[in-house]
Amino acid sequence: DISVIGFDDTKIITSDKVTLNVTESLLPEEYKTYSPSEVIFDRFRRECIQQAYLDYEDEITALKNEHTKEKLLLADEIARTKQEAQDAIEQKDKEYSEYLDQHIYIVDELNTRLENLRTELNEVRPKAENWDMIDNAVSMAKLASQPLWGCGTSAYSLPMMNTSSITGFSGANFSDNLKEIGLDLSGATTFSGVFKAKNGIEKLTLRNSHNITSFESAIDSSPTIRSVDLGDISSCTSFKYFAIDATLLEKVKFTNMVRVQNFYRAFFNCVVLKEIDGEFDFRTATDITAMFLGCTSLETMRIHEKTLSKTIHFGECISLSRESILSIVNGLSDEVQNTLTLSIYAFRNAFPEPEEQESIISTITETKGWVLSFA
Repeated sequence: DISVIGFDDTKIITSDKVTLNVTESLLPEEYKTYSPSEVIFDRFRRECIQQAYLDYEDEITALKNEHTKEKLLLADEIARTKQEAQDAIEQKDKEYSEYLDQHIYIVDELNTRLENLRTELNEVRPKAENWDMIDNAVSMAKLASQPLWGCGTSAYSLPMMNTSSITGFSGANFSDNLKEIGLDLSGATTFSGVFKAKNGIEKLTLRNSHNITSFESAIDSSPTIRSVDLGDISSCTSFKYFAIDATLLEKVKFTNMVRVQNFYRAFFNCVVLKEIDGEFDFRTATDITAMFLGCTSLETMRIHEKTLSKTIHFGECISLSRESILSIVNGLSDEVQNTLTLSIYAFRNAFPEPEEQESIISTITETKGWVLSFA
């Protein structure tokens, strides 16, 4: 069985079965093909392709011409787009250059003005440093029989005052309209009771306080005070009643606490005190009784390592952070056997895992040798 295909210039003739008498090709030996049908099929394929080109020559030519035309149009569009992009880049470069020139001019002008201001400031600084604005205020207050800073009928602030020549302060110096004040304590040695039970004051900032030996009752029972920055208190020996019943006090800041002996009820009943930014050094402390009693909001405080040797009570400090409790534990002296009282609520919040709790308790009771009590 073989497949046969034939072509008589008008139609293709095929047959599934045909009986053929197969004879040897009459072609010379060098022209004989491996398969006689290949010659016929190739001829048929070529003629079909040639006929197709003839039939569609005009359409193919038209398509080629259209394609060539579209390529030319596209090339023109690309060239135009490239030129527009180049023009836009050049315009932006021009605008940037103009902006840069303008910016340089403005910067130069500002630098010139800044330099002039610096020159003026350098000229007036010596006068400002040598001028005590309080001298005149004191004289006028004495003449008018009025307290210092007693001016104004509504709330006002004096965030920075040159009070370096003042050697003593008292609550009578400040009116109830004063909300904020910054004081230079260069000439003073004590700040005891200055803002005791003082209404109005909310923020107090002290500078050059390194000569102050006592802050006893400094803001005792002050009903409005919220923030206090004591500065360097390296000479202070007494903190007794410092902020007792300051019920709105939220933050206290200090540095170099190295000599304080008396902390009796220093922060007693400071119910909203949240942060103490400073490190307590208890090496010289003789009385820390009820120092933090009632401080239910206290979260942040630090104790210098191994300086705490007195019994201390944090039982009402239910908000103490993990870091603060660790600082307290590290602050316990190894040489004594006193009692540390912590809030069980704060302890469990800070150390929720039983293994951690056991480790901290072991450090306190075994390593440090202290008695641990929970409230």
